[in-house]
Amino acid sequence: MLAIPRRLPSFTSANHVMQKGSNLCFSTSPLTCAKLDVDFYFDTVSPYTWPAFEVLNRYKNRWELSIQYKPVFLGGLTSAATNPYLNTMAECPNKAAYQFMDLETRTAKFFNIPFKMKADPFNLIGVVGSLQQQRFITAVLQSNPHYMERVLRSFWIRSWSEDKDVHTAEDITAVGRSAGMDEEEITCCLAAMKTDPVKTALKAVTEEAVERGAFGAPTMFFHEDGENEEMFWGSDRFEMVAQIYNKEWIGPDPSK
Repeated sequence: MLAIPRRLPSFTSANHVMQKGSNLCFSTSPLTCAKLDVDFYFDTVSPYTWPAFEVLNRYKNRWELSIQYKPVFLGGLTSAATNPYLNTMAECPNKAAYQFMDLETRTAKFFNIPFKMKADPFNLIGVVGSLQQQRFITAVLQSNPHYMERVLRSFWIRSWSEDKDVHTAEDITAVGRSAGMDEEEITCCLAAMKTDPVKTALKAVTEEAVERGAFGAPTMFFHEDGENEEMFWGSDRFEMVAQIYNKEWIGPDPSK
């Protein structure tokens, strides 16, 4: 029997999308310089979240974009959302082979990121997991938020470009150093990640994501100061985001 959630989230905003019969009509207003907000639910264990992160940062100024970083524990999120994504990949070798090929060849080139497939991606995603990494990131967000972009990029590069571990204290220390954190800052965040405030915060944001309708990463909720909210999952919907919010889209890397 198909399990139906008790409450389905609403994913359409009437101010941007109008229903006409069976067709959805998107706004065709001129481009706007209005501020745009995004709640970015992410886990660095997710390779597809890396290109989404880079696009958001590349468009921060062009879209007057305010990014609210929302670290989640992907294992807990998918479990709560009853999304057995890892089992699905393991049970369908063709799907896994396609996704790994797509990431290493087309996605890396299209988004201009130095992605290289890990020798054993299932070990990181399904065995090692991301709890320690995400707790450290939560600690950084709480005490040193100005390091967030550099810390996140360092995690992805070390894990999904250099194929190195990222879960031990030594690994995380190397990530912090690469991001420009000093030894005292790293030590404080390593200590904080073991405390209840950090653990509780990560759990709360993960539950919040599921409550809002998330089932994987990356999940982004775009809105205009709380109005006209739209949910997007994945890293391949930015052209649609631009159309809905009347923003200019000139590709995943506008510097090229």
